[in-house]
Amino acid sequence: MDLKQHYQQAARDACPIYTFLDLQVESIEGGIYRSRTPLNDNTKNHVNIFHAGPMWMTAEYLGGLIAAHNLDDPKYQPVIAGLNITFLRPAMTDITAETEFSPADALAMKTALEATGRFSYTLHIVIKDTAGKVVAEAEGQYVVKDFSNLM
Repeated sequence: MDLKQHYQQAARDACPIYTFLDLQVESIEGGIYRSRTPLNDNTKNHVNIFHAGPMWMTAEYLGGLIAAHNLDDPKYQPVIAGLNITFLRPAMTDITAETEFSPADALAMKTALEATGRFSYTLHIVIKDTAGKVVAEAEGQYVVKDFSNLM
């Protein structure tokens, strides 16, 4: 199992909704993080286009993927503080959500966690259909901190 499949399976084990949606990890390389969710009976709405909820979840997932990929200590976990999404056009195909988180961003996260036990970050996320058309954009705010007392 490669690292992308590992993260995908870990997310599905922790949150079974990702299995229901068939969310997939496409990229963790070079600071580019991308997830994909197919248009299917579990993700489409009443007019057979991508439902807003699964689209939101495909975007939101990236904050967790970034933390999983860049942190070694499982006591530090990400949570969503907010995600605003703007739907630009109907998605009538599978979608991908993509964001960037550079090695410098990862170092800043590790440094802050060592110093204060907390790190907040914002991601700009672009959601595209299979033709590469932007169907939505999102701004996600995340917090990473020690949640071991809750786990």
